[in-house]
Amino acid sequence: MRSEGILISISRMSLVMLVLLTLSFLVDLLWGDLDLKNIYRFTIPFGISFLLYMPYLLSKGSIIKLTRNARYITGVSGFLYLVLMGSLPLIISGEADPIGSFFESMAGFTTTGISIQDPLSLLDSGHGIMFFRVAIQWVGGLYYLVFAFMLLSDLADVAKRSADRRIFSRIGLVPNLSSLLQNLTMLYGIFTVTAFLAFYISGTGLFDSICLSLSTVSTGGYTSTGRVIGGGSGIHLIAVLFMFMAAMGFYVHMSIFSAKGRRKTILDTENITYFTIILIFPLVVFLILLFEGMEPLSSLWRGLFVAISAISTTGFMIDGLDSWPDSIKLLLLLLMLVGGSSLSLASGLKVQRALLLLKGFLGEVRRASHPNAVVTLRRGEGTYSDEALESANMTFFYLVSLLGITMLVVLMFRGDLFNVMSLCVTTVSNSGMAFGEFSTPEGISSLNWFVKLVLSVTMLLGRFEILLPLYVLTLRGLKYDG
Repeated sequence: MRSEGILISISRMSLVMLVLLTLSFLVDLLWGDLDLKNIYRFTIPFGISFLLYMPYLLSKGSIIKLTRNARYITGVSGFLYLVLMGSLPLIISGEADPIGSFFESMAGFTTTGISIQDPLSLLDSGHGIMFFRVAIQWVGGLYYLVFAFMLLSDLADVAKRSADRRIFSRIGLVPNLSSLLQNLTMLYGIFTVTAFLAFYISGTGLFDSICLSLSTVSTGGYTSTGRVIGGGSGIHLIAVLFMFMAAMGFYVHMSIFSAKGRRKTILDTENITYFTIILIFPLVVFLILLFEGMEPLSSLWRGLFVAISAISTTGFMIDGLDSWPDSIKLLLLLLMLVGGSSLSLASGLKVQRALLLLKGFLGEVRRASHPNAVVTLRRGEGTYSDEALESANMTFFYLVSLLGITMLVVLMFRGDLFNVMSLCVTTVSNSGMAFGEFSTPEGISSLNWFVKLVLSVTMLLGRFEILLPLYVLTLRGLKYDG
C-alpha cells in the first residue's frame, strides 16, 4: 500500500509536465516558431508524461494517506522525476547531451541560475524552449515552497516549538493545512502577475517580461537574457523589489491578510535581522564601489541590486560585475551562503539559522564565564528549543561539508581556487552568481560530464536543505514510519 501510494503521488506530478509542455508549445505557436523539430521536442515528452499520468487516472484520483517517511521519499523522488522529464525537450531538440540536459533541468527546478545554454541560442531555436527553461524555475520554486517545505516538514513538529508556535498561531496558520497551501499558491501567483505587469509597464518586451517575472519571483536567476539583466536602473529596482519579497518568509506576506498578528509578525527577530542585512550590505558594496571611483548614483543602485540578488539567492548579475574587487565578490558569496528568511523561496543556511547559531555561540560564551547561569535562547516572546539549535548546527555542518567536498572534486579538474569556490557556493546555495570563467554559459558547459553530475547532486542537496535527502537515504529513515 505504501509503495502504491508513492507511485500514484509521483504519477500525479505528470500533470505539471503536461501543463508546462502545452504552454511551451503554445508559446512557439504564438511567436511563429513552430516547425517539425519544435513539435517533436514537446509532443514526445507530452506523450511520455501522459502515459506516466495513467496510474493516477486509473486510481480514479484517489489520494492514499502516506506516513511521514513515505512523504519524504515521495518529495525527493517526485522532484527527481520532474528533473528527468524536464531534460527530455533539451535532449530531443539536440540542445545538449543527456548529462548536460539533466544538469540544465536540475539547475532549473532547483532555481539555480547557472546554465550551459546561451539564451540567444535557445531563442534562435524557438521561444517555446526558452519559455520552458524559465518556467521550470517557477515550478521548482512553487514545489519547494508548498510541497517540500510545508508537507515534508511536519507542521505539527514546527508548531511544538514555542517560538514558532506563536508565529504560526497568531496569524491562524496551524489549524488548516489545506487552506495554508492554497494561500501560499495564491500569493505566489499574485507576486508573479504583479511582477510581469511592473516589467511590462516599464517598457520591457512582452516575452522578456514573462521570463523576468517567472525568474525573479522564483529566485531562479536565469531569464531570456541569461543571468545578466539589461536595461536601466528602473528595471533593476523592480527586480530588487520582487527579489526582496521572495526572500522574505511567506508567513509575513500571509500575515498582512490575516485578522491578527501583523505587527508582531513583521517585527519578528528574523525579519528585523533580514531587514538589517538588506540595509547594511548594499551600503558596504556601495562604499567599496565609490572608493573604486564609480559614480555615486550608479554605485548605489548597482550595490543594492547585486547584494539583494545574492542574499535572495536569485543570482542575477550585472554588466561589469566580474571585474569588481574581490572584496565585493567574497561578500556576495557570504550573502549567498546565508540566504533569505525561513519559509521563503531563497536557499542557503537561512537568516533564522544564522541568527540562532550566533545566539548559541554567545550563550556558550556566557556559560563559560558564568557556569551556574541559566541561558535561554529567545525569539521575541518565545524561546528556541535545544532541538532547534541542534538542527541549525547540523545544517551548518552539512552545508560546509558539502561545499568542501564539491570544491575538492571540481579542483581536481579546474585549478583556479576562487572561481571554483564561487561555482561551488552558487550550487550549494542555488544562487547562480559565479565568477571568472564560470560567469558565462560557455564556462559552465566546458566542464566534463562527471563534474556536471557532482554539481547536479550538490544543487539537489542544497535545495532540499541537505537534511531531507540524507534522512531518506539512512537506514533509520527507511525503517521509520513516524
